[in-house]
Parts: sequence; C-alpha cells; structure tokens
Amino acid sequence: MNKKYLRIGVVIIIAICATVFTHFDSFLYKDPIIKVESVKTLERNKSTDEYKNTDTQVKQRLTGKFLNTDKRGQPISVDNTYYQSQLVDQKFRVGQQVMLTKTGRHYSVNDVKRDTVLVFTIGIVLVLLFCMQFSRGKLLTSVLLNLAVYYGFMRILINTHNSILLLMTVITALLISGIALIVILGPTTDALMAYSSTVISTTIAILLSVLLLSISNNSGVHMELTDFGLQPYFSVFISQVIFSVLGVILDETMDISSSLIEMKKEISNVSEKTLFQSGINIGRELVGPLINILLFIVIAEHLNVVLLYLSNGNSINYTFEMTLSLGFAQLLISGIGIVLTVPITSFIASKIITRRAV
Repeated sequence: MNKKYLRIGVVIIIAICATVFTHFDSFLYKDPIIKVESVKTLERNKSTDEYKNTDTQVKQRLTGKFLNTDKRGQPISVDNTYYQSQLVDQKFRVGQQVMLTKTGRHYSVNDVKRDTVLVFTIGIVLVLLFCMQFSRGKLLTSVLLNLAVYYGFMRILINTHNSILLLMTVITALLISGIALIVILGPTTDALMAYSSTVISTTIAILLSVLLLSISNNSGVHMELTDFGLQPYFSVFISQVIFSVLGVILDETMDISSSLIEMKKEISNVSEKTLFQSGINIGRELVGPLINILLFIVIAEHLNVVLLYLSNGNSINYTFEMTLSLGFAQLLISGIGIVLTVPITSFIASKIITRRAV
C-alpha cells in the first residue's frame, strides 16, 4: 500500500515539475513569445446580417514583454482584431503567453502558447491512471508506438501529396490495431484471435459499404463536402471511415473475446456451441451502446455547423444534406461493422478457445 502511494506521489511531483517547466520554456521556441500584461479595447463594430444574426468585431491592443529572442524583457504593443463569436479568431487576456509572427519590422498575433495546459492535462490523466491502478506501462507504450506510426503515416502523405492515401490508411490501420493488441495482450493466441476478428469484420464492413455506395451511385452522400474540400474525395472519406470503424470494432472484439476466455476458465468443459451463443448474447448487449456512442459523436462534431446553417435561414432538409450526410454515412458503415463483429468474433473465439488448453 505504501509503494502505491509513493508511486502516485512521484507521478504528481513529476507532473507538477513538467507543468512548471513548460510555463518557463519560452527559450525553446524560435517564434517570439510575449506575456500579456494589459489589454485595452480600442473599438467595437456591431453588424447584423439579413437573417438577423448579430456579431461584434472588437479591436484590442495587447501590451506585454518579450519572453525570448534577443528582445527578451523589452516591452511591446500589438493589435488584435476578433469577433465575439470567435469562430476563426480569438480574444486574448492578461496573463496569457502569446506567440507572435514577425513580418519585416512588424509583429502580429499568431496564437496562444498552450504547452503548459497540454502537459498539465496529460499529468492529470497519468495521475488518475496510477490511482486506478490501470496497466500504465502497456497503455503508454501502445499510445507512444501508435503515435510514432501515425507520425510516419503523415510524413509519407506529405511527401507523396496524398497520392497513396487509401493504401497508407489501410497499412496504418493494420499496424495500429496490431500494435495495440500485441502490447496489451502480448504476442499470444488471444491477440491473434482479436486481431483476426477485427481485420475481418472491418474489411467486410468497408467492402460491403463501398458496394452499396457504388450500386446507389453515392446517392445523398456528398463526398465533396469533406472538411476543406480535401481531394481525392472518395479516398479521404473511406480513410476517415476506416479509422473510425476500426476503433469501435477493436473495442468490441476485445470485450467479446475476453469474456469468452474468462468463461472457458470458469467452465473448462464448455462446448463450442455454448461459447458461440454466449458471444452472440454479449454482442447484443454491446451493439446498442456502441452505435449510440457513435451517433452522439456525429451530432457533437457537426453541431456548430448545423446551427450555422439553420441560423442563416436554410431548411432542415438542406442543412442535413449539407452537414450530416457524410457523418451519418460513416455511422451506418460503422453500424454494419459493429453488427458483423458479433458473429465473426464469436465464431473465431469459440473455435480457438475450445481447441486449446486452459
């Protein structure tokens, strides 16, 4: 018990030290950073559009001192203009550390320095993990390895200008799921069982959905409405679907597999048919919550755009088609994968578990 509290105390101290360090790490940045000491509002301009939507443009003057570069300690004043809605800009406050952009002899506001908040948040997560006695090492290892894989994925896309986006997405998805299972479950039959179930379920769901989209000629699904109009539209859409459906299927597969493994440990002579039926029953309980979670994610992700369309006088049907059609298409594809995962995982798990010694 004392060792537990000692570990938690060490993690708390490390988190605090890391947070304090990032608050004073301006010297590590190449971009000029200032600490805002005073803010003065210079002017306000209120505007109203034809749909009675109002917004106010505010011009403020930030006064502070440089925290880095050869101007460290010198005072500076810089103007910032933002709308109260803060859709694409933001309001700055006293005490914030703000990054500047230098153009010639003039400075302009770029963004807030957020590393302190990020490190503090990560510290809280780590402290909670240690308090709840989760598998911290395995979790952190899998996350770090997958971040490295994702970084490599992004670098390759940049170098190839998205020409092999779909291929790299498939490879990255296979690597990410494999790494997560191997690190968490180890190089065991259980990991292979969950991995095969995940890959088969995801592949069938994606292929079936692509077939249905082709038969319907993508009716009602405007792939050109992907964020920022990224091209190629189809590859971007399918890549988004692969990553979204893979995560939820991986979670579902592990839940069903681990439950059947524990069942086999408790009842050593359980039959293959009983295991399969138990997997189906477990899956039935998982399908509803998982699909609802994805539905909430779609609604939350697009709520701001939906409100923007509706507040500008667009009809509900047009708003849905322009903002939610892609999200609900992804939801339906994920739903297909979630449902298919139940019999596929139950079948594979029941076959493997009954044929090995416990």
